Amino acid sequence: MVKNAGDKPLSLKRNVMWNTIGSVFYQGCLWLMTVLVVRLSADYQNSGALAFAMSIGNIYTAIGTYTMRTYQVSDVTGRHATSAYVALRIVTVTGGLAACAVYGIAIAPSPATLLVILAFLLFKADEAFVNVLYGCDQIALRLDYVGISQILRGALVVASFSAGMVLTQSLVSALLAVFVCCLLVTLLFDFPRTRGLVDSLRPRISKRECLGLLRECLPSVLGNVVGGLVVSTARQYFGIAYGEEALGIYASVATPCVIIQVLAQNLYTPLLGPIAGKYRHGDCAAARKASVRLMLLVVAVALGISILLTIVAEPLLTLIYGSSIAPYVNVLPLALIVMTGVALAAVISDLLIVLGHLRTTLAVNGLAFVVSLLLVVPCTTMWYMNGLNVALIGAYTVAAAFGIAQVLWRASQPWRKEAEAERP
Repeated sequence: MVKNAGDKPLSLKRNVMWNTIGSVFYQGCLWLMTVLVVRLSADYQNSGALAFAMSIGNIYTAIGTYTMRTYQVSDVTGRHATSAYVALRIVTVTGGLAACAVYGIAIAPSPATLLVILAFLLFKADEAFVNVLYGCDQIALRLDYVGISQILRGALVVASFSAGMVLTQSLVSALLAVFVCCLLVTLLFDFPRTRGLVDSLRPRISKRECLGLLRECLPSVLGNVVGGLVVSTARQYFGIAYGEEALGIYASVATPCVIIQVLAQNLYTPLLGPIAGKYRHGDCAAARKASVRLMLLVVAVALGISILLTIVAEPLLTLIYGSSIAPYVNVLPLALIVMTGVALAAVISDLLIVLGHLRTTLAVNGLAFVVSLLLVVPCTTMWYMNGLNVALIGAYTVAAAFGIAQVLWRASQPWRKEAEAERP
């Protein structure tokens, strides 16, 4: 799958470093966009519309990427060509875009919010597509390309969004500017770098292989879609029930929590390939031990960041948003616990994919979704904004307990080579 070209692989440590730096910078810039929309608007209305669009964008990411990066990286035997993964990504990006656009039309609280949703989905479509190129870079141990790409994207997100808001006072125009700038990075930076690492990026896949891959990965995709719905539907309910401005305030306070998921996920992502290699070659004990280490890493990182952010919460949020946010600072501590649950659910899902049990990811995320649906209405009625957090904490606590048990059990079972042979 990977060329023996002059692009020398980097060490695991340098790959982790570049992946983490790039991802943290990029996600930090996306968070800064949620700050800028408040600062460059007259009220929290635009912030609420952007938060609503982001909640649908989270669902789209699961469909558009089809959770294929983890599957792609764990394809240690090279069953599928890079051209097949690229072709499949084009299928899922376009199909997901159509599905989420229809979903947005159905639930958008206003025509103005619908336009924001559609503009944001275009930006997420480019993000979903370039993820397959990042998978190629990861297999080639060149995550420096990924890090540089994300640094470029993050800088352009902030610059183009700010310019769009200042010049047009239109959130839709600002998001379209972001989409165009990120698309240029994909075309001018990512394609040329990744092309030097693989045999071909020309999309090519047979109908049989396409349908086989779509069918095989469907359970994990549904799991990730349902996982995205856990937070998204809770926020969407809150926005519809209490208004977009209330949702905007909640999102403004809670958005910094995403740093937990970003740091945790990008520290462990480069380690998924080695775990897949150990497991597929029969070293179950080593795979299980490495899986436990990964889950502990996520929890440790989450707890460390949560303590730090809780200490600096009030002065930090007041500095960023102004004194109007002060009455809502108490939402942050519980929101940090929620994001710890999100990060842990993500690593559990990725580990289950690596271990070849894609259907179990649906069970884990489905459990979180059901518990969230049962809790969100009574909890928000009793505790308003913090009710969202209480409902989500309950959902992720139940799902994480079940998911951890599944990872430990599945990692103890030998890889079924006959199942590998039956795959498309």
